[in-house]
Amino acid sequence: MKRRNASIILINLLVCFRGISSFAPSPHLLLKGASKYNLAGTTLKAEKDTTTSSSSSSLYQDVPKKKPWTFGILTSGFPPQQILVPVVKFVTFQVWRLMMNELVTHDEQGRFVRESFQAGNNPSPLELPSSSSEQSRYKLYLGNPCPWCHRVKAAIAVLNLEGEIPVTMLIDDAEKASKGGWILPAPSSDDRKANIAEELITGDLAGVYNYCYRDILEEGEKYKGRCTAPLLVDTLTGTIVTNESNEIIILLNDYARRLPEHESVDLRPIGREEELDEATKHWFDLLWNGSYKCGFATSQLAYDEAASDVLKGLTEMDEVLASQPYLVGQDVSEVDLKSFAWVTRHDYAYTVIFKSPGGRIAQYPHISAWVKRLVKDYPKLLDSIDMEDACGSYYRQLFMLNFGRIVPYIPNIRDWVGGL
Repeated sequence: MKRRNASIILINLLVCFRGISSFAPSPHLLLKGASKYNLAGTTLKAEKDTTTSSSSSSLYQDVPKKKPWTFGILTSGFPPQQILVPVVKFVTFQVWRLMMNELVTHDEQGRFVRESFQAGNNPSPLELPSSSSEQSRYKLYLGNPCPWCHRVKAAIAVLNLEGEIPVTMLIDDAEKASKGGWILPAPSSDDRKANIAEELITGDLAGVYNYCYRDILEEGEKYKGRCTAPLLVDTLTGTIVTNESNEIIILLNDYARRLPEHESVDLRPIGREEELDEATKHWFDLLWNGSYKCGFATSQLAYDEAASDVLKGLTEMDEVLASQPYLVGQDVSEVDLKSFAWVTRHDYAYTVIFKSPGGRIAQYPHISAWVKRLVKDYPKLLDSIDMEDACGSYYRQLFMLNFGRIVPYIPNIRDWVGGL
């Protein structure tokens, strides 16, 4: 097994070396052209003074005395490149596709299939505290990198529910999590005072799921489903209310609506539920899930279909916002917050690591104006996401899409909005 793993690592190293070497001149070319191009014995320097002699600068650098070790297979000519390259391509593609299929579900043509991992069913309205001094019986688990968590956090901000329902901000660290990718931070003093079960405030999100299903699981058995966030838990009964972001937003909006003397917008006005649900499905199919279908596609056909949806969605969204201030009319709604979670990841995560097409959001004047309108009308949205961490997480955690683990430049959200 170790020998097999070593072979896979070697093959990936060869591919990387091949990609790097194709951009650099061969040693033979450097020696042959040294006198003509003055390449020998020089190093690449920044152009500080245009008056200096051309003999003191070069486009190329000396080979470093200390450099990563290689096998030298590509320069030795054995095995022949005509055999080596196709074999390496085939093996690395098969390994990559296996890893992708382990990560998410695909159909037989390589299309990403988003399964439902819903826990809880048709939850009842959340109970209000009996007094202003009573702490809420509920707890929300959210992760900054996750767009489905972000939409919930954005709803909390717009509904002015900060402090009403305790929120645990999860840490994405798949290496420390026993399952999934979320671990819990150190318990807060409020958690300790609230007399909450230890399993709900320490460990990882998998432990929370195990505890909430303790009455269903056999002794020693662990929850077999995916441990996803956002997650809303009733800490009094130690059970899951729901882990579906759309349901959580509906519950939060209803909760805010029933709070006495509480001022906030109505993200889901009574009588417009069907219209909002149709809009949610429409933008989910084209954009919110479309970018993921681009990124997780394992065939060109699957990617092309998803990319077409994203391009159509961006054009259509810009056209809709040309004639109205918000996505479903004159007032902000839950659909705007769901889309806000998508656009804040589009430029620096989806377009790069997911190959989601369409260019930058700044290229769409009406979408750009909508983003600026949102954060002007609801400035707390600017604090609903750490954009550098959120977008950076895609590069750090989805290693099968970013083998080199290089994280590109990512601005903070205020700089990003300012550039629209």
